[in-house]
Amino acid sequence: MKILRVINSLNIGGAERSIAGNVPLHVMNGFEMDVLLLDGNQTFFVEELKKNGIKVTWFGVNNFIYNPFFVFKISKIINNYDVVHAHLFPSLYWVALAKIVTRSKVKLIYTEHSTYNKRRDYFFLKWIDQFIYNKYDKIIAISKEATKALSKHIMRTDIITIPNGVDLSKVKEESKIVLNDLSKKYIGKKIIVQVAGFRISKDQDTVINCLALLPNKYVVLFVGDGERIEICKALVEKLNVSDRIEFLGLQNNIGAILNLADVVVMSSHWEGFGRAAIEGMALGKPVIATNVSGLADVVKDAGLLFEKGNVNQLKELILKLELTDFYALISKKCEERAEEYNIKKMIDSYEDIYKALI
Repeated sequence: MKILRVINSLNIGGAERSIAGNVPLHVMNGFEMDVLLLDGNQTFFVEELKKNGIKVTWFGVNNFIYNPFFVFKISKIINNYDVVHAHLFPSLYWVALAKIVTRSKVKLIYTEHSTYNKRRDYFFLKWIDQFIYNKYDKIIAISKEATKALSKHIMRTDIITIPNGVDLSKVKEESKIVLNDLSKKYIGKKIIVQVAGFRISKDQDTVINCLALLPNKYVVLFVGDGERIEICKALVEKLNVSDRIEFLGLQNNIGAILNLADVVVMSSHWEGFGRAAIEGMALGKPVIATNVSGLADVVKDAGLLFEKGNVNQLKELILKLELTDFYALISKKCEERAEEYNIKKMIDSYEDIYKALI
């Protein structure tokens, strides 16, 4: 069985990290699986896949991923595979349209990584969305809330919920890496870490605004890149907290950075899952997350939740974690919760779908 995984790029993000972590495991289990990128920007995720012997191809570097000509490029490839498994918009569209153009019999799978997108707010785009999604033989959503929202949007009742899995052993192994420069630089400080792309779905702004209200012993490390990073940097300058915030960009040692954290924060406007929350939990770090569907499912009753954009509530939760007993309690609950998201369950569930389609 030959399977092609298609995604916009392998920059930092939950879907991207899932591809980098999961594809080698599928190959180890005997599946022939390649990866196709609309934009082949050479990130450490690309290098990681290559080191694991995975064939990664792309249409160019720094591409405009919304170019509809990708439909014709994909159409020349898909008949070489039994299954094409797409992730994220616009790969979602280009893969479906490529099948229509070629009248191919290839089976299509799509994984929905979010509980919301702006296309759902417009009648015409909603109709197009329904048309595109219904070209897929199987649709997977990464949380119950993502399944519920998408089912309502595209009027399909056969969406399969498969929670994202995390390779907990890999995260724990990464955590053993000593980052001397960072650890020495912030000795004696309380470190808050957020791992997330700088996208409209994320809300680093609230964390920045919160830091301005916290004592000077608190610092923030942001891991990630994206179109909103300059906006966030401007806010940092405006609030005069540039000496307490560091933008680390794309990193391949997430476990090591999370291990430096006193608190892991996931601040989002909407979220399908929250992989970084699980990774922080796996290391026994207390996680504070926005109370939005998908993310809240992961964190509720283990970590702490704050209402979207509520800077003061986030501040109070961070300060509450200065209580030693409370910190230990939340850390323990988070570590226990992480065990529920072992990657093996996800891998087995995906492979069952692949086998059922062929």
